[in-house]
Amino acid sequence: MTGRKRRTLYVKCNVHFFALLLAIISVGLSHTARAAEDPSAHPAWAGPGQLFVGACYQPVDRSPKQIDQDIAIMKGAGFNVVRMGDLSRDSFEPSQGKFTFEWFDRIMDKMHAAGIRVILDIPGLPVPIWLHRAHPGVDIVAQNGTLLPPAERYNSRNSYWLLWR
Repeated sequence: MTGRKRRTLYVKCNVHFFALLLAIISVGLSHTARAAEDPSAHPAWAGPGQLFVGACYQPVDRSPKQIDQDIAIMKGAGFNVVRMGDLSRDSFEPSQGKFTFEWFDRIMDKMHAAGIRVILDIPGLPVPIWLHRAHPGVDIVAQNGTLLPPAERYNSRNSYWLLWR
């Protein structure tokens, strides 16, 4: 399918919408936010002279043995936090409507046992491969009209959102 035949619409993020949304959230959560910032309510948080040390960790393509080695290396390096989950949607939903979280729960348990906190990130993108196959309209098209395979979908960043055709 050529770029001319493929009707893809790019829309810049609506700054005013996001500003209004941020204002509404800020007003609604201001009291809750102030309470959440009270350090006495969070004894496990890093305090004066302490620092959270960690990284973004993506275990989806690692074997259980490699994950154990990674955790040992992180613990040895003094890591006390990792962020995980944001690129795991393919593994969380391997087929439409079938969700598997057990493998991820085991990794979080291992992190906890090693004294490493987990920041659970929201797995939104990339969408699962099965979704690309079932609905090719979710594929990303470059600005020059070139269809990017799912494996290349996040190699470049731009300020546009791809909308369904």
